[in-house]
Amino acid sequence: MPQLSLLDPVRRTITPADEPDLSDYDLILIGMSGKDAHAALDVTLARARAAGVGDRVWTVHADLGLMEAPGAFFEGRYYPSNRELVAQQAAAYGLRPDRHIETRRTVRDGETWRDQTLLEMVAMTGKFPDAARRWCTSDLKTSKISAALTPLVRALRGSLDRPVRILNVLGIRAEESPRRAGRPTYRCTASNGQRHVDEHLPVHDYSTAQVWRTILDSGVPYHWWYDSAPGRGDRAGARRLSCSLCVLGSRRECVLAARRRPRLAALYHEVEQRTGHRFKLELPMSRVLELAAAPGGPEPGVVLDEQNPEFDALAARVRTRLDRPGRRPGSTSHTADPASLSCTGCG
Repeated sequence: MPQLSLLDPVRRTITPADEPDLSDYDLILIGMSGKDAHAALDVTLARARAAGVGDRVWTVHADLGLMEAPGAFFEGRYYPSNRELVAQQAAAYGLRPDRHIETRRTVRDGETWRDQTLLEMVAMTGKFPDAARRWCTSDLKTSKISAALTPLVRALRGSLDRPVRILNVLGIRAEESPRRAGRPTYRCTASNGQRHVDEHLPVHDYSTAQVWRTILDSGVPYHWWYDSAPGRGDRAGARRLSCSLCVLGSRRECVLAARRRPRLAALYHEVEQRTGHRFKLELPMSRVLELAAAPGGPEPGVVLDEQNPEFDALAARVRTRLDRPGRRPGSTSHTADPASLSCTGCG
């Protein structure tokens, strides 16, 4: 196996091949969110168990709070939020509750720490992220997941005479965009004295149809946001699952989200109007609301009123930041006790 050198400009993967040997890694981490991550979990866990290292698989979810797809009561049944569902999915695949990590961005508020969402950050800085400046991904997902791994790395490092080897598995597919099509399916993304991280994209060449076939064959539920209405099972709703109102989403996705979550869309519009910065350059939130109010386009299937204390608190924090804009304060990440997530995932 090649040895890493500080003088070597090429950071080599742990397995000197086009595909990783899962037994080479101490931790196999699968980032959980939407359908592509679900398929990546299915594929990777099967391979890990075949290689005798299924016990090295962990799942992680970067909780985006009220920005991501919520839970919904519909026709007498509760359909879980994305945060709840990913914990359920990990359990359905037989992973122990303490092998599922949930992390989120937090900031100090007086003497306590509290969660901070994307919309509050936009209100502070006066700008939405965009395709060229995706600070939402780095600040709310990537950096928080990396920080959440630190306790695991420290624990393993004590029993190893080398950096901890981590395989970071992502559900990124070539079909999604030209940029993602050109992304290597196996590469080293970080290496230091404590950890070596390689990235693997096991479903990179999957079509959308292959992803759905993998999910349906697994029998493990997917999020209701993908359907025309909760429980319909038709995959005729949203095509992707991230923030409900994502700056990278299509016009159809944004209109659908605004119809399903009108209070959230109205808060986005308020931020857009107060900051003077468009949600999307070619599709401002003002236009999204016009389209959502007009005939035609995707039917919501369910409309969430979101009149609850949690949303009230979000709106109050956003308006406070709009009144006192400024640089984003320093943040940290808080990671839920993995053992508690079995209850979180009960729905």
